[in-house]
Amino acid sequence: MLNSCRLSTRRLVKTGSICNATNSRSYSDKVRAFPFGVSKDKATADLSLMVSLCTGNEIIGTFLRSIFPSLNIQALRPTRITPAYIPTWVIDAELEMTVWAKKRETDDHHSKVCTMQLSFKAGHNARFGIGLAMPPLSTFNLMPPDLLNISPVPWSEDMRRHDGDDVLCLPFSITPLRLPDFARSLSLPNSNIASVLRLEPSSVKENMLAAYPVLVPVYMAQYTVEELAEGSTFTVSALIDAGYPGGRSIVEVLPTVEKLLKTFNVPVPSFFARGPHMELIKSFATVRSMIGRNVTPQHRLLVERWINRTMRRDKALQTYRNRFFGASDAEAARKIDTDWSDPRIRPFVQDERAANWQWLQDGSDLYLLRTMLQMYNNKREVRPLPLAMRRLSRRPPIVHCA
Repeated sequence: MLNSCRLSTRRLVKTGSICNATNSRSYSDKVRAFPFGVSKDKATADLSLMVSLCTGNEIIGTFLRSIFPSLNIQALRPTRITPAYIPTWVIDAELEMTVWAKKRETDDHHSKVCTMQLSFKAGHNARFGIGLAMPPLSTFNLMPPDLLNISPVPWSEDMRRHDGDDVLCLPFSITPLRLPDFARSLSLPNSNIASVLRLEPSSVKENMLAAYPVLVPVYMAQYTVEELAEGSTFTVSALIDAGYPGGRSIVEVLPTVEKLLKTFNVPVPSFFARGPHMELIKSFATVRSMIGRNVTPQHRLLVERWINRTMRRDKALQTYRNRFFGASDAEAARKIDTDWSDPRIRPFVQDERAANWQWLQDGSDLYLLRTMLQMYNNKREVRPLPLAMRRLSRRPPIVHCA
């Protein structure tokens, strides 16, 4: 089943200009990499079949070639395919903030709900933040949950080669350590989480943040295809997960397909995508818990959707990088180098993550206990006297006569 993603790019696999500049840069010893779990031949066969289905080029030959690789028949093949490592951040965090809410959308003003705690935890249905400000790659969540079943390994220089090819090793151009500062700097219009919910930016407080840098393997490819309706040729970009077999494939939409969809007033996607967990490709945050007075499950979903909606914008991470790391690559690289020594950046080790998860759970339990204790104390202060005590208080004083 094919799904479509409203993501734009003609720059997905223009790697020649960045390959030489990035492959010479080394990674921190805190970085962990997921090994390539798919060979180049297998990735080419799967991705070529996906592209042929999306473009109508050489469908039968490509399908047969994917089943019988040694079959000598004409099939769609990429003009270029490159193994690459995409820098990604896995984040476990707890933030505290004040929110204002409306009971109904028609209300004229917001009322203060509470100061609440949000816990972000990457688990089986994990969400992640990309580690570079390079749209359109930075508008994807390229780390599927299935990859968490594979143990990453410490980065080593011999991982720059795979199956005899040079691996495109993209650098980390941002870190998540400035995200709380970014949230505190939001303007009033940008702090509107939804029509009924608004964040107080100055109240954002970081209780805990653990950021794990990982490298996610993919294959990026380009195809020269013919548009059957017009007979012209186009270059199509495509991408496939390479950490495990049967991963997700993403293919750019041809201009003729865009025209056809517009003719029938159908929303035009920029990509077709197929594979498991496709619904997560546009999702970056999971709000594990959201606790506080008058907080509802709907509030949690609104906050989660607001974060994901913000991260999907083409210029979101670019704006973040320019503000906190500098507009030039050289300036950003210097500032990021100083961040690697921050203790909040941790290697992706399961034992350490388990301890952080436990801390988040304990923090949620402690907050609930404090809230219950405060409510109990408040009730004690306003609790009316029992009936017997009220009658006793109305009795006249007892006077002892000599």
